[in-house]
Amino acid sequence: MNAMRKWLLLLLTVASFAVPAGAQEFPNEPYEFLLAKLAAAEGRFDEAIQHLNSVIEKQPDDPVLRYERAMMLIDSGRIDRAEAELRAVIEKNPDLYDAQRVLGRLLLDRAGNDRKRVDQALVHLQAAFKLNPDDLSSGIASAQIYMSTNRFQEAERLLAAMVERAPDHRALNYHYAHVLTKLGRGNESRAYLERSLAAEPTFGPAVMQLLDIYQQENEWSKAAEILQPLIDEEPANIELLRQQAYFYLRGGAARKARDRFKALTVADPKDPRLKFFLAEALNDLEEYAESEKIFRELLTATPDDAEMLGSFGMSLIGQKRWDEAAATFNKLLGRGDIADHLAALARTQLAHIDMQRGNYEAAIETAKSIFVFRDRPNAQAINIALMALRKQERTADAIALLEPLAAKFDSDPFVNARYVEALVRAGQKEKAQKHAAVQAKLGTRNAITAAEAYVAAGDHAEAVSLLQTAIAAKPEEVDLQFELGSVQERAGDKKAAEKTFLAVLEKSENHAPTLNYLGYMWAESAVNLDRAHEMLTRAVGQEPENGAYVDSLGWIYFRLNKLDLAEKYLTDATRLLPRDATVHEHLGDLFAKRGDAERALKSYRTALDLDPEGKEVEKLRSKIAEIERKGQTSQR
Repeated sequence: MNAMRKWLLLLLTVASFAVPAGAQEFPNEPYEFLLAKLAAAEGRFDEAIQHLNSVIEKQPDDPVLRYERAMMLIDSGRIDRAEAELRAVIEKNPDLYDAQRVLGRLLLDRAGNDRKRVDQALVHLQAAFKLNPDDLSSGIASAQIYMSTNRFQEAERLLAAMVERAPDHRALNYHYAHVLTKLGRGNESRAYLERSLAAEPTFGPAVMQLLDIYQQENEWSKAAEILQPLIDEEPANIELLRQQAYFYLRGGAARKARDRFKALTVADPKDPRLKFFLAEALNDLEEYAESEKIFRELLTATPDDAEMLGSFGMSLIGQKRWDEAAATFNKLLGRGDIADHLAALARTQLAHIDMQRGNYEAAIETAKSIFVFRDRPNAQAINIALMALRKQERTADAIALLEPLAAKFDSDPFVNARYVEALVRAGQKEKAQKHAAVQAKLGTRNAITAAEAYVAAGDHAEAVSLLQTAIAAKPEEVDLQFELGSVQERAGDKKAAEKTFLAVLEKSENHAPTLNYLGYMWAESAVNLDRAHEMLTRAVGQEPENGAYVDSLGWIYFRLNKLDLAEKYLTDATRLLPRDATVHEHLGDLFAKRGDAERALKSYRTALDLDPEGKEVEKLRSKIAEIERKGQTSQR
């Protein structure tokens, strides 16, 4: 069999000499050369080199033959002689790409901490890459040398050219992201790390760097998403599962977090942090009884745990148990050694409690003490103070409160929107217009929040005008156009809103917010129901956990008289949005249509308890009264 393989190789080699040679010419002594190659393949290197020496004696100037001898020397472990051979080849034939590449790698492998030899390796690797720009391995090796010797500018220039040539290469994108970070351009690294993961979703180093970026930017859902391929590879990796559950929790995916933490606590029932996070997830889902049970169990073991007290206090706030919540936050502050974010949380919530109790002055004073946290505006504290001032109709004081904040945070969309709103409420329309116009030029988010400030102050016309100006400057900005349609609809101009929304869908046919808004608008008006159904189905398909979208789809089924489907989606919507009065009202309407008075009353009363808008209160009371009247009539 070995003999057969030898003869086959001989035939293939001879055949190869019958066709025109490529970039590296074959020797004129094919038989002797073949014997050398066969001997090397079988590990008989002395014999191989002897045969090759015979060929080289007849063709001493053939660089390919000497390159082949260097390769045999490497295979036989005679590295010093191989290095010398390669240097001699390159000295006479610097354009021999393979020799440059192999010598570069050889020198690098042998360099250790010898900077001089590392630099020599770099010279040959760069030469190889220049001769063959598709040799990415030589390019990457050169970049790694630059990085290891802190020559990041040179590494950046080399890698930038390579990434442009091979934009989907995993290692290139990862190394380029690393260099950008070292150069202080970490904000640019994200796109290259994401490309690296697109090429290989389980590439751990890129995952870890992206996790840091996503956490810094509060993009918790993306952090959870990029962990999934690693979890698929290691489904029993507890640490990965724990991390992902935490990201779900911080990203608002409370159900996923709850389910994951429940499974983890079963696997490790003695870990108090798992129980703590489970309680937080339950709290976010307003499953207060179960969350409170866990919190109290944990606080029994560690009654002064600051984080635990803060989370338990928030649970009590959600249940409107003001006295117990105030006692909990005061206990937290009484510790004195708590982290600054927990102290800020406690003071903000105490201001909120005073606001709910009608202690407006106390609410304002406490909120003022925490208007700025870590050099950023505390939106909740500012809102509490503004609400307390509005309750007392102190418009001028609201402007005085906001002016220094708007000056300090002149590009912050929240602070400046509140300032615009206060100016409009005070009748200072010209000043409000100037300030809003400046904000609109700062970007889409600022323009939208300024428009919403006008809406909050009841001036829809000015909001429309502001958005139209912003859209004229950025005609391709879909979010601005969606906001315009939303404002037009709330202003009562449904025809203009419909036109705007349809224009958005022409540019972006799968823009989920528009699909939902227009679909629900048509459902409410009982027009274009089939098309509305198709749009809402697409919106829910994109975001199946979005309670507003699920409610809209349930409502279109109600309008289409498909009551079983309507009940399914409306019930799901109440699960996703348990504190939304409109969702519970819709479910009540469904039960009422089916003649289920008891369940309809329960849904309507739940909606009424959730503090709906003023105009909705009377509507709900009327529906409740109508069902009760029919019930009394039927009993006669």
